[in-house]
Amino acid sequence: MFRNGQLHVTSTVPLEKIEVYSKQYPNLIHIDPYFGTYYLRVNVKKAPFDNKLVRKALSLSINRKEIVEKVAKGGQIPAFSFTPPDPNSYFPPTTLEYDPVLAQSLLKEAGVSQEKLPTFEYLYNTSEGHQKLAQAFQQMWKQNLNIDVELANTDWKVYLSRQNIGDYTIARAGWIGDYPDPKTFLDMMVSDRGNNQTGWSNYEYDNLLIKAAQSPSQEERFKHFYKAEQILMEELPIIPIYTYTRVYMLNQDVKGWSPNLLDSHPYQFVYLER
Repeated sequence: MFRNGQLHVTSTVPLEKIEVYSKQYPNLIHIDPYFGTYYLRVNVKKAPFDNKLVRKALSLSINRKEIVEKVAKGGQIPAFSFTPPDPNSYFPPTTLEYDPVLAQSLLKEAGVSQEKLPTFEYLYNTSEGHQKLAQAFQQMWKQNLNIDVELANTDWKVYLSRQNIGDYTIARAGWIGDYPDPKTFLDMMVSDRGNNQTGWSNYEYDNLLIKAAQSPSQEERFKHFYKAEQILMEELPIIPIYTYTRVYMLNQDVKGWSPNLLDSHPYQFVYLER
């Protein structure tokens, strides 16, 4: 419909079309930063993933640069923290580099040999993009850790239900910030939050979020957030993969459309110029 002139802006671009449209319509396709993170949720109640060393080994075995360049292919940025960088000048800790050799040594340290690692299930909701990412993770974990992964593709309702009741091992997840502040991400992982869904609980983490809420200055808030995120990235009940981008087509007649992290476009300021 967009190419026929029936639409002036699209909500997205299919994964398989991004590269094609980038060549055919370089002035019409847009790839903007977006305040969100694609990540993996780990059920820490299930052995051996109750051991943070095993979770860290999984993370270190994922080549995020290859994921964004060869699989996602939408200008995404490899995520080495849960919070996207620079919401009001907050810069999160970054400790999740690709290192399969270290990953293998962490498994040994955890007392888990590659031969004894159980086959586990990776849960994702139906989507071509999610499927390609799932297959990439499956291949990397097999290649780097010799782990066999079964892919479980379900509809949205089943996908949500299984996570709500803890019936999963690792599941794909994503979060778009409600407002430009680290709190909208870090609050999710407080022990009693409904969006946590990992079984993970950490008193020090929870307390740092309370201290941040009581802080009189932005500088002090960010110090507490930083310490909390260090704990989160050390424990890894979630494994960040990449920071989202917003990929869409925009007709050149559209004016007043300003890219922004929250993808918010008040239409009283948007107009057509012909």
